Amino acid sequence: MRTKKRSYNTAQILLHWAIAALIIFNYFVSDGMGRAFRQHLNDSNTGYNLVASLHVYVGLAVIALVVIRIIVRFMSHKNTAKSKSAIDRASRIVHECLYLLMFLVPVFGAIAWYLGIHFMGDVHEIAMNIMMTLVLLHAAAALFHQYVLKDGTLLKMLGQR
Repeated sequence: MRTKKRSYNTAQILLHWAIAALIIFNYFVSDGMGRAFRQHLNDSNTGYNLVASLHVYVGLAVIALVVIRIIVRFMSHKNTAKSKSAIDRASRIVHECLYLLMFLVPVFGAIAWYLGIHFMGDVHEIAMNIMMTLVLLHAAAALFHQYVLKDGTLLKMLGQR
């Protein structure tokens, strides 16, 4: 494991939880988006409602916040010795995939919605399911760090350490 403790600045913590909340919100309000998307493609406003609009605009907000988060991450990055353990490599790969998917999932949705490309709606849905699986893995790892390894990782992301 890492020998150096990593702290997160306020911007990193706020962006982490804001993006997490928006993604979870969109995941739970996505029911019915297939119908709204098909109606959108047919230029029909029937069934197009506030929830569909919110889903689209929240997705656009996620894109913007992820870009800001990546910038903040690079600006805040401390040069620490990279661990060569398999767990640390796996953690880095999962984090990189999460960042990529947090950006690409709403981009795929926006391409489908604004350019009317039905296939991208399917890609959006599949990528979202993969991302949510990684989110659950990420949450499980955070709980493992906090309660099994007792290294305070979760407390750091809650801004308490």
